[in-house]
Amino acid sequence: MSKYRKQYGLPFKLGIGLNTIYIIFELTFGVLFGSVALMTDAMHNLSDVLGLFVSWFAGIISFKKRTPKMTYGYKQATVLGAFANAVFVLAAMVWIIIEAIANFGAEKTNQGLGIAGVALLGVFINFATAFLFQKDSKKDLNIKGAFLHMAADGMVSLGVVCSGLLVSVTGWGFIDSLTSIIVAALVIYSSWGLLRQSLQLLMSAVPDDVDVEKITQVIKSFAEVKDYHDLHVWGIGTNDVAVSVHIELKKNVEPAVILELLTNNLKKINKVTHTVIQIDCPQAEVENDF
Repeated sequence: MSKYRKQYGLPFKLGIGLNTIYIIFELTFGVLFGSVALMTDAMHNLSDVLGLFVSWFAGIISFKKRTPKMTYGYKQATVLGAFANAVFVLAAMVWIIIEAIANFGAEKTNQGLGIAGVALLGVFINFATAFLFQKDSKKDLNIKGAFLHMAADGMVSLGVVCSGLLVSVTGWGFIDSLTSIIVAALVIYSSWGLLRQSLQLLMSAVPDDVDVEKITQVIKSFAEVKDYHDLHVWGIGTNDVAVSVHIELKKNVEPAVILELLTNNLKKINKVTHTVIQIDCPQAEVENDF
């Protein structure tokens, strides 16, 4: 478990600190310049900080030891963190679209270059923060949520830079709102997968990065196994997968040997850390409802 602890240390502290400072900076200049795009970007940044806190807290909670009540421990906290991040991102983008539409015909500021300059700082901060999570986002859905959150905000800031420059060149004030809508729509599209994956894990579905066919191949590779049934694969969080199965052995086979070998082979599969293997007796009919 310790190999995952470092994922929830310095990157989160840096990300939260940098973005909190930038929110204050961006809101101040958004009010001064009268930019909807700048102020909505600041509010999205606020949702990012909340999202980072949720992911960080969920990661820390997931390392708590199991109890008689929580027999699997608190590993599912990371799934809840990923789901919360997905909701934060999508809600923030919907809010941005609503605000942009409401201000589409409003008189715009002539501070396009100033807006672009402020937002450009946000591009560097947000993409730098996203980079801190990029590597671990491939292995942990909760950290992927933090990564997508920061990458999404980097895209929004980049959109604000572009709109600020275009407004200063063309004088077309509606570009400020139009850019916000386009970027928000792109972020919704790119973040939908996070919501889907986290919901699937909450419903005890097979994680996307776990191959059930590979699990069945491992079971079938044992000539001593006559048959198997009641195979279930589910995530116990974002870094751990459980496998349970009933197997029927052929005659004159040493059950303890097969049980140990099969368990070890299954745990070589990506993220499989917990196995429950039941060896059925020929005299007993044991079937579950699902």
